[in-house]
Amino acid sequence: MPFALDPRQSSFLHNLSRIQERSERAQRTLASGLRMATASDDPDRIGVLLQSRAELASAEQTKSNLNRVRTEVDAAEYAVQNGIKVVERVRVLAAQASSGTHSAATKRMIASEVEALHRQLVGIANTAIDGRYIFAGSADQAPPYTVDLNTATGATIYAGGNATRQIRDASGVRFSIGRTGQELFDNPTAASNAFRVVKSVRDALLANDDVALQSGLADLGTALDHLNEQLGYYGTAQNSIAGAVSFADKKILSLTAEIAETEGADLAQTILEMQDANTHRQAALQAKAQEDRRTVFDFIR
Repeated sequence: MPFALDPRQSSFLHNLSRIQERSERAQRTLASGLRMATASDDPDRIGVLLQSRAELASAEQTKSNLNRVRTEVDAAEYAVQNGIKVVERVRVLAAQASSGTHSAATKRMIASEVEALHRQLVGIANTAIDGRYIFAGSADQAPPYTVDLNTATGATIYAGGNATRQIRDASGVRFSIGRTGQELFDNPTAASNAFRVVKSVRDALLANDDVALQSGLADLGTALDHLNEQLGYYGTAQNSIAGAVSFADKKILSLTAEIAETEGADLAQTILEMQDANTHRQAALQAKAQEDRRTVFDFIR
């Protein structure tokens, strides 16, 4: 016939098993330093913990993205600064050539330098970082311009995309961090179009046309004002990124502390719990050992 435990024996073994589980759980907690090593350790708070971990992972990824685009924005600012230097050099050369002391041959020599500066400006508009053409908008896998001195601007039509780069901060807000080549160097407003203005100065020098050269000089000032304005935009973008990184750092710190508080163990309390479990186990075993083991047969001998 099947063997059945005495109810008291079964209850004793069940209670002893529960005490052992408490002791083992306390030992795991001390070893890991975590109060919530598994979902079963605190089912009511596991949802909060998982949500905090997801938010932490998102904040860390956002910070990584921000640091990556910070490099791009810094490169863009540097490129615009170089563009300004190019246009300023062209203005110096144009002013020298318009002084009335230069011959047509000398102006042609100056035109050669201006043409080289124009090519340099187009190269700046084709700046690439990690394989991305940063002034090509959403179509950033190919250079937005090629030099073509047969056009009014001295370059091909803009081949980039109209949408510009945006980045999300740790609160989910998106902000712009880029400009297209059209906005910077190839502006629809003729006097603000650095390509067109530099090309017009080159053409005026080649043609020995002093009237056109004076007009080009005036437009160079307008183009420089426009580029300096765009440089200010990149300064603002850098500040926005720095602020977003700082916000991400604070959120990461807060979430890390929250997670530590949620899943971290109170070591002093855990030690007491383990000692208490061990004490209960020893007491149970001692009590069991002292039980009266005599049967009815012992009384009728």
